[in-house]
Amino acid sequence: LGMATPSGALPALSGQASGEQGEIIKVRVKEEDHIWDQGSCLQRNLSHIREFSRQRFRQFCYQETPGPREALSQLRKLCYQWLSPEIHTKEQILELLVLEQFLTILPEELQAWVREHNPESGEEAVTVLEDLERELDEPRQQ
Repeated sequence: LGMATPSGALPALSGQASGEQGEIIKVRVKEEDHIWDQGSCLQRNLSHIREFSRQRFRQFCYQETPGPREALSQLRKLCYQWLSPEIHTKEQILELLVLEQFLTILPEELQAWVREHNPESGEEAVTVLEDLERELDEPRQQ
């Protein structure tokens, strides 16, 4: 403590040094926020790509191909693009299939509402529906 300045502060924490250190911390936070924003944006884009791939798989038409072999090959390709077995585990693929079926059995209005929120799992879809249910119940309770 013999290194303390007359004001009682340590030299490294007084004056300009503390301001610079604070600025460095602020820059790091901004960089982390930027990285987080990029990550969430990337996640949304992947979700949209997966939904587009799912739709292409489900809406594929036999008449779009010259024959049965090509149709089957095209369906395999579209399914691969949608379910991404090189990235997803068996459990994740099953979850995507269950999520799709869950959304399919919902009434149209609810299905549209949930799809707008891009759920990644059945649990996320249920949470979106429960949140909507709570929102709709709140005005009645007032």
